[in-house]
Amino acid sequence: MRNCIILLLVTFACVQQSQAQENVSIGPIAGISIANFRGDINNTAWKPGLTVGGFYNYSSETGFGFSGQLLFTQMGAQTDDKRNAVTLNYIQAPLLATFFFGKYGDAVRPKIFLGPSLNFLVGARDKNGDNINGDSNNRVYSPFDLGGVVGAGVNFRLQEKIWLNFDARYGFGLLDVTRLDNNSNIKNNNWGINVGLSFPLGTYNRNTGRLRTR
Repeated sequence: MRNCIILLLVTFACVQQSQAQENVSIGPIAGISIANFRGDINNTAWKPGLTVGGFYNYSSETGFGFSGQLLFTQMGAQTDDKRNAVTLNYIQAPLLATFFFGKYGDAVRPKIFLGPSLNFLVGARDKNGDNINGDSNNRVYSPFDLGGVVGAGVNFRLQEKIWLNFDARYGFGLLDVTRLDNNSNIKNNNWGINVGLSFPLGTYNRNTGRLRTR
């Protein structure tokens, strides 16, 4: 995981240096997560949950950009033929490379994005809200999951440098989410529909090395 993070930071630094000017924005994001497990498990079904958080965007005149997000997302699945449910609450940190279609300055900008997601488990509950993750000495679910995210969306300009952002995304876990000793392999799987609102933080110009706030 350490090597993955280092690679991401190096890639981001290279992108920063290759762009003459970048718009910087921040804002809130919220949406719905539709989650299920995949792998060595039966009798599960898709389960709705919430996503809420914030994002920090860089976008360039060339159409390429980067988004770092910090999200609270509910995943898991309905189990036992929908009679019960597993809700896994994660703090997620997706790091997304983005490409915007159309011309810089257009009022509508379609986009596609992809990247890794660092997911930190903060709770595991059943349908009644009871803890199902054991105690600190005997955890059932892994505290960390590394995943991937791919998606598409569209940004609408509401007024100068203020944008309404829509996206649909698919997230897939790469690691077993359990600590069971039965050779099972159960991974996260979810679809998300999100809406966000971005506000200008400034414009960074590499030639001057300054962040212009007007």
